Amino acid sequence: MTNQAIDHFKSQVFLILNSVPHGECIAYGELAKLAGFPNHARQVGAMMKNLPKDTKLPWHRVVNSQRKISFPENTDGYLRQREKLEQEGWVIIGTKLAMKTD
Repeated sequence: MTNQAIDHFKSQVFLILNSVPHGECIAYGELAKLAGFPNHARQVGAMMKNLPKDTKLPWHRVVNSQRKISFPENTDGYLRQREKLEQEGWVIIGTKLAMKTD
């Protein structure tokens, strides 16, 4: 990808991510596809991983295609994502988003 294409990809991913509503989730691959770059799920994951800890983007709403948190259980990233998702009403068993409470 050219630098211009990379910048476009990043801006599209961030724009779409910012529009994911409170209490909803999106998969890495779905986010990449909506940004116009299907098959770039890993790049989306790398972008989420490299966001600053104080970002206002709802990075925690991005999960893998099996609706699981991708961080290993009980790591700092896992615990932060789990806490944020639970605050939005999700029930999480292990790494899997089991259901949403209302």
